[in-house]
Amino acid sequence: MSISKTLLALSLAGAAFSASAGVTYTATTGTTSGVGGVTTNTFDDGLLPVGFATYDQLGALIPSPGNSGYAAQPPGDPTAFFSVGISNGQPSSSSVTFGGMGVSYFGYYMGSPDDYNIVTMYSGNTMVLQINGNDMAAAAHRMANGNQQVGFYMNFFTDSGTTITKVTFSANQNAFESDNHSYISAVPEPEIFVMLLTGLGLLGLASRRDKAEDNEKFY
Repeated sequence: MSISKTLLALSLAGAAFSASAGVTYTATTGTTSGVGGVTTNTFDDGLLPVGFATYDQLGALIPSPGNSGYAAQPPGDPTAFFSVGISNGQPSSSSVTFGGMGVSYFGYYMGSPDDYNIVTMYSGNTMVLQINGNDMAAAAHRMANGNQQVGFYMNFFTDSGTTITKVTFSANQNAFESDNHSYISAVPEPEIFVMLLTGLGLLGLASRRDKAEDNEKFY
């Protein structure tokens, strides 16, 4: 992780938790990400996003105001939200898959944390992080007891050698509610840019040599 990312994470939450070599996470107050430069899916239009960030289960979209019996609306955000569970048409698991090189940051606002809430993150086919509701609640200094008045924002940061290409939300009971999913698209590291520029330069040199040889043959 870069120094700037580390300082940002620590300033937001005061502590960072690590469950893998490539991903650290924090919990912050508020319903939206405090990280600059994010793209946020609010689900407020009643549609699941497709494109760079593609969601796979329409049943995970819950219209406002939700239902306190099986999918409680995250507190303080009276809009449509995202939920996985075992009843009322919810899928027990739903994923968002990212295009390109994936993302370097992902975050979401979650409500009523329960110990059976699980988030799993992948980089390609490799799982890089899995945490449960106890882990998330601990990051926010809360209990994972399903309190519907509790909400906090989870932030996940990758180091320079990792990107997140898929995030899976799952729950084997009702429910895992979240909203305002945010991300930052990963970009090639500087050394990759250097390699690309070097490759383009070699291609250009080869092309000029071919043209020069063709001109010599012509004369």
